[in-house]
Amino acid sequence: MQYEILREQCKKMHALSLTNLAKDLQDASTSAVTKPAVSLQKSRLVLEEILYELYKLEMQAEPKQKSIRAFMNNRNFIAKIHPRRIYLLINLVRKMTIISSNSIVEAKAAKIVLDYISDIVEWFINRYDCSFKATISARKGSLFEDIMPPFDINILFQEDQPTDDYEYAANWFELAANEGNASAQYNLGVLYNHGRGVKRDYKIARMWYEKAAAQQDADALYSLGVLYHLGQGVAQNYDEAAHHYKTAADLGNADAQYNLGVLYNQGLGMPINFSEAAKWYVLAANQGNTSAQNNLGFLYHNGTGVVQSFEEALACFEVAALAGDASAQYNFGYMYIKGRGTAQDFQEAAKWFHLAALQDHTNAEFQLAMLYNTGQGLQQDTDEALKWFKLAAHKGHINAQYCLGALYAKEKNSSRAEKWLQLAANNGHISAGYELGLLYVDQLQQPEKALHYFKVAAEKGYPEAQFQLGLLYATGDGITLNYPEAVKWWRAATDQSHIRAEYQLGLLYEQGLGITQDLDEARRCYRLAAIQGHAGAQYQLGNLYDKGTGVEQDYTEAAKWIEQAAAKGHAKAQYQLAQMHSHGQGVPKDFARAAQLYRLAANQGHQKAQFQLGMLYRKGQGVAQDYSEATRWLKKSLELLH
Repeated sequence: MQYEILREQCKKMHALSLTNLAKDLQDASTSAVTKPAVSLQKSRLVLEEILYELYKLEMQAEPKQKSIRAFMNNRNFIAKIHPRRIYLLINLVRKMTIISSNSIVEAKAAKIVLDYISDIVEWFINRYDCSFKATISARKGSLFEDIMPPFDINILFQEDQPTDDYEYAANWFELAANEGNASAQYNLGVLYNHGRGVKRDYKIARMWYEKAAAQQDADALYSLGVLYHLGQGVAQNYDEAAHHYKTAADLGNADAQYNLGVLYNQGLGMPINFSEAAKWYVLAANQGNTSAQNNLGFLYHNGTGVVQSFEEALACFEVAALAGDASAQYNFGYMYIKGRGTAQDFQEAAKWFHLAALQDHTNAEFQLAMLYNTGQGLQQDTDEALKWFKLAAHKGHINAQYCLGALYAKEKNSSRAEKWLQLAANNGHISAGYELGLLYVDQLQQPEKALHYFKVAAEKGYPEAQFQLGLLYATGDGITLNYPEAVKWWRAATDQSHIRAEYQLGLLYEQGLGITQDLDEARRCYRLAAIQGHAGAQYQLGNLYDKGTGVEQDYTEAAKWIEQAAAKGHAKAQYQLAQMHSHGQGVPKDFARAAQLYRLAANQGHQKAQFQLGMLYRKGQGVAQDYSEATRWLKKSLELLH
């Protein structure tokens, strides 16, 4: 019956133009009894060909090498194999078809392998026949991260699969494991490790791993290292983990080489040794381990353990990114956005961020949102920015929570803005606390709530928060008026060259509020802010010279500063400068210029300017005499007095 099934499978593969695969399967079948060693070799070729065709189908790329080990070490490719029982069969066949020069191959072993191969072939035919066109059309488009976690717990078991698949595999593996088959012992350990098809039990998993490890099974040695690394079924022991990793790594296990590199990289159970970490990363990377390639890129980026080179870092990230590693895709995009090892290219960065974001990479989601928000590298799109910010924010990305809140605040959606800004602020984001304070003051009219958030940010040295905190204390809006506190926080802000705080501090010195009146200090504050273009400070400084307050009266100096403020649209400065032109103080007497300035201030609602403009129309000074226009402006100047 088994041979009939195999013949039917050969016919199907011929129909799919998989001629070489069909021939190898036929040869494996016909030589199973008479030439078991040949049968195992042919079964291995069948497995290799299936993985090769499947790789092209799923990854939409030609593999760099046609090697079962390389295929099995590619996490992103292996993650596409469903159900997971098939992976377990593939792994078992891979190990059972490795024949050393002194191996005695029995027909029984060849038949068992052929039985496994038949299941794999049937699964592959269905997958290939039904999914080829759909997979090609659904191919995803191509789109810097902290050091990866110490390791990924067997990527094969990240998704739930039907229980029957695993129970079926567990029964097979137990039979072979009890007969001493190392591969079956290892795979049975995996099922107990993850509770698939059997009840999870780390101690039983360790037992099977140890039996396989005693036979120098590299995967079992690696898995034992993982148990000691995590402290699962055993007391956590980094030395033991390193011992098992080293043994497996010396046997060529790429995951063990990577994890050993991580232990050296992070100083777990041993002193930090970046050079040693680099050595093991290189070995794992050469076998296609994308996490190792990614971490090696970090070492080159930072110049730790290797000679610093952005170009080498970029190359490492690229290899892993092209293999589908989300962290590497993010890091590759980050190199483009920073222009490290390559020319700065926001469009290329967006492409790689998008690829990583599609794999739920939180930092990539945030960076992609930033690019949509600013329109760098792609079309500016607030809706898309919101979408990606939300995805990252819901995963606890603090900067995404802050940006999401700030966007909602900009759109006047105060309730959502409050929610996200609070989350970020409560997680220590200083700018979020400041923005939340502004939200309470400007949109929610709850200044008493703003006090706490401004104070937290101010105490951490955020100058804008120090300034706003000073304003709350100086205005007494929703809190107790407290000029000394205003002085304290505005001084703190001026220590960081905050222009508006410098101006406000000058007002307090001039009026003696919360501090001893000091006109010299007021003038100094005004001048510092005025030089940096603050219109209010320019007006106040000019006014001191105009009135001779704390300084010798000097209309020319007054006009110099007041004219600068007037040019910025400062209504009081426009009125004052008009007055100076009307009287010829510090500037030429010029009623026409005065009328222009009165009009500018009057249009901003300045009552005295409205009155003076009306008087110029009445007298015909600087403008054509016009009693109706005079009456209009004079009445306007009285409107707010009723």
